[in-house]
Formats: sequence, structure tokens, C-alpha cells
Amino acid sequence: MTYYVRAPGTCGEFIQGAIDGQSFLVTCPINRYSYALSQVTHPLPHYYCSLQPKASKACRLVKDTLSIANQDSTSIYVRSDIIQGKGMASSSADIAVAAMATALSLNITLTPKELEIICLSVEPTDASFYPGITQFDYINGSICNFMGMCPPLKILIFDEGGIVDTVSFNKQRDLFQKIQEKEPIIKEALELFTKGLESHDITLIGQAATLSAFANQRILYKPNLYEFHDIGNTFQSVGTIIAHSGTIMGLLFPNDHNAVEDCRRYIEKKLPTLQYIDTVETTNEGLTYIKR
Repeated sequence: MTYYVRAPGTCGEFIQGAIDGQSFLVTCPINRYSYALSQVTHPLPHYYCSLQPKASKACRLVKDTLSIANQDSTSIYVRSDIIQGKGMASSSADIAVAAMATALSLNITLTPKELEIICLSVEPTDASFYPGITQFDYINGSICNFMGMCPPLKILIFDEGGIVDTVSFNKQRDLFQKIQEKEPIIKEALELFTKGLESHDITLIGQAATLSAFANQRILYKPNLYEFHDIGNTFQSVGTIIAHSGTIMGLLFPNDHNAVEDCRRYIEKKLPTLQYIDTVETTNEGLTYIKR
């Protein structure tokens, strides 16, 4: 039996920081995905690829956990719609789908918590494989709180360029000190975001994301952030979101907003050093799978 598994990527994070010494992020899952097929017995078309090292490690961890020695990990194939190295959780999604596809091929269904443990064993990870919006300790997994379902949002994504390696980024010697310095702003952002989810008020959600984005400038500076945000205001964006350890920035809009394309063209004209990446929507589905 072949299983088809998919997990969403993210547009950075709604919030990332620390409160009372506890690091966390708030997920922003989007409708761009990594996919895995289990028990593939014939070569797939060229747009599929064999496992990358991180996904391959996740497969081995699953087999080690289940005490399985003989299963051939090459029967798991992964492909992705998510751009790598930009802060869109491409590695997290690849790892999650590879792990789940491996388990399913062994007639085991991993719980989200088991999936979380495997992902964190590979690298600091996002938690977009959980349904809805999650407050998550991306380093140790010591906090994992379901916050609610995200109201529909459209996100216009641009990239400042370059690539950030998440593992190296999180090993910076003075990183946690810088994170702690922005704690008052992160507390305010989390309170606003929680109220926004409870009331389905996308304006509060956008304000929270913007606060966290601006507070991150001392950690990973984005030269175009403020002008990008101002342009968004001109086109009635509800807020700005970033990859806190990546290179992308996004403008948050109501899902039915009719000026997103106009905004895209204006940014391309006014900020030519930015590269348009995609226009996406938020999703609440988490990791899913079906039998094929």
C-alpha cells in the first residue's frame, strides 16, 4: 500500500521570541507543501527526487524508534513546493512527511508528538505539521500549545535575497541575549495575537505580527522592512510578517482583498532589490495523508 503524505510550509512566523526564558514561535502555516510517497517501487518522473540528508535521517530515526532494521528508506520519495533557505519551513516539512511516510509504510501512524520528537532530533523545527496555529518551542519542544484556528489571510511574499541556515543561525553565541532584550514587545505581541485568534480579528493578528517583525531587526536586520510595511499600509494590509531566521517578508491581507496584485506591482517598482516570491493563503490543516 502506497501512502501520500503532505505537510504545509510557512511564511516565517507570526511571532518569535522568548518569555520568562522560554523560547517559542507562533506558526504561520500556508498552502504550499512538501509531499512524500511511501513504498515506491519504480523510478518516479524527474521532478521527484530521492531523499535529502535531513529527510533520510528522519526515516532512520523512525526505524530506530520502531526497532526496524531492514526497511529500505529509498522507497520513500519527497518533493516540495516550498522554497528552501528562506524561512518557509521547507526542511521541517520535508522531515515531517518523510518520517510519517516511513512510519505508515511500516503500518504505524505517528502521533503529532512523536512526529515532533523526530523532527527536533534532526534540527530546530517549525510545527506546521500540527493543525491550526501552535505556540511551539522550536529548539527543545518543551512548549507546544494549540492556540486556535487562523482566520483566512492572504499573504504577499517578497524576498530580500540570500540564504539563512537555521542550524547555524540558532548557534550564534549572543542570540539568546538579543532575544531576551525584546521580551516586553513579544509579550505584547502574544497578547494581541491571542485576542485576535479568539475574536477572529485579523487586524489584531496583523498588529502582533508587525510588532514581532520590527522587534527582530536587532537580530536579523531587513533593510527594506519599514518601507515594505509602509507600502502595505497604503494598500490596506493588516500587518507585516517575516521569517525571523530567514530572508522573506510578507504583507497580510483579508482573503478577499482585491488590491493584492496592485500592491505587488507597486513594490516591484518602488523596491526593485526585492524579489517577488509568491501569494499564498493561511491553512489550518496540518499534516495529512491518504492511501493511494
